[in-house]
Amino acid sequence: NTLGKPIQFGVSPFAIAITPDGKTAYVANGMNMVTPIDLATGTPGKPIHFGAQPSVIAITPDGKTAYVGSGNAVTPIDLATGTPGKPIHVGGQPGWLTIAITPDGKTAYVADGNAVTPIDLATNTPGKPIHGGGSTSPYVAIAITPDGKTAYVGSGNAVTPIDLATSTSGKPIHVGGQAGGLT
Repeated sequence: NTLGKPIQFGVSPFAIAITPDGKTAYVANGMNMVTPIDLATGTPGKPIHFGAQPSVIAITPDGKTAYVGSGNAVTPIDLATGTPGKPIHVGGQPGWLTIAITPDGKTAYVADGNAVTPIDLATNTPGKPIHGGGSTSPYVAIAITPDGKTAYVGSGNAVTPIDLATSTSGKPIHVGGQAGGLT
């Protein structure tokens, strides 16, 4: 339980995602870029310039694509080439985005403050937003079960289950404090 040597690069790391093979971390940071880091050596790679301040990142289970949230859009990045694709607009409240990808890699679910928006990852097309659960607070966190059947969304002092097969919200589970992060 000792700290390792800090890895120096850019400023203000907002979010980190690690590739499924455990070899590379991608860091969304305040310099409008995503920086890959070789985890074996602790060496930063060539930054991927992003154009807008990224605040959240998730990587597909095959390790080929990162989805990076900024403002009220999610942008795919081809990790083999470091090339950002076309932003996918999800609406919602800028700055509130969180992303979770299903274990099969077919769908990303974006908690965007107002709703949970599914994105078909084969076409990068957003689907119909999922509302409900009875919470008046913004959705600020999302996690998907390993079987890919249920998403849990943090909002205010509750966590709301969403049945992903039917896109319906269940009864909120009150947790007593701000549900700001889920895993």
